[in-house]
Amino acid sequence: FYIEHNRGHHVRVATPEDPATSRFGESFYEFLPRCVYGSIKSAWEIEKQRLQKQGKSVWSIENDNLQAWAISVALFAAMTAWLG
Repeated sequence: FYIEHNRGHHVRVATPEDPATSRFGESFYEFLPRCVYGSIKSAWEIEKQRLQKQGKSVWSIENDNLQAWAISVALFAAMTAWLG
């Protein structure tokens, strides 16, 4: 979330390129899937470009998206193990 929010949304806020800005007259049910999937796609592209500039693979441990997702999985697993 933070990659798209800080490096994408804040750069493109209120433009057609921003998946997190609703379109005029767009219903919530039209906006939600576009926002969710568009934000994931945008975050992946932003991180891919950043890593390519550094000569690193998008699948490296330095991918901030993968780190955040791994932490979420680990936290969920720990809470499940602890609380059942």
